[in-house]
Amino acid sequence: MSRQGNEFFNTHKVAIKATDHIIGLDIFRRRLEKDFYANVTISDYDLKEGEANLSIEINCNFTLSESLEYLLNPVPHSTLGPKSHSRKTTLFLKAYSDLRKVNTTAIDISELTISLTDTNILISKIYEQSICEQIENITTELCHHNIYYTKGLSETPFEIFIPIFEEVALKADNIPIVNPIDTNNKNNYFIYWGVYYNNAEETAIYDLQSQKIIHGDIQILNE
Repeated sequence: MSRQGNEFFNTHKVAIKATDHIIGLDIFRRRLEKDFYANVTISDYDLKEGEANLSIEINCNFTLSESLEYLLNPVPHSTLGPKSHSRKTTLFLKAYSDLRKVNTTAIDISELTISLTDTNILISKIYEQSICEQIENITTELCHHNIYYTKGLSETPFEIFIPIFEEVALKADNIPIVNPIDTNNKNNYFIYWGVYYNNAEETAIYDLQSQKIIHGDIQILNE
């Protein structure tokens, strides 16, 4: 069965919880809005007491190419660390680190959505603190593979889902092979992405290893 739109996204929202118990959340939101020239919405989808699984949506009035250029550029006169070439993603990581420091509540990011003028990038959590740990690498790969998933810069996907998982492959005799998924494997972010184009009837798979877009009846596992 082919999958379309948000069916590619690997996380599953269960319910929205109040965020009043999260100290400094509004400061965190305003820092992101200032640093990334964006409107930011933050929700909590964790039902467990003493925990918060944040869903962060960053809405920017930039194109994908403009955003990648901005994120990969160094922070001028950075005081965030010993390296003067710290990327703009460091601003996100510093704000998030400060938020966690002032809270006794266990905080993680379950999904990060970056809404741009020409695409939406949806990044889902695959292990504890995976998004903050891998956001710089994901940004690097988005830039490196941009020429391929945009079809030679001719068509930007309407949505990009990072990552997606292959559930079943077929042998030559059509006997299914179930591929076990290690959700603690950080490399899972860099195997398959879902890409949805405006003029396509179904979502395709972008294979980072082969740098090719795969069309067809591919089963995707939602966590």
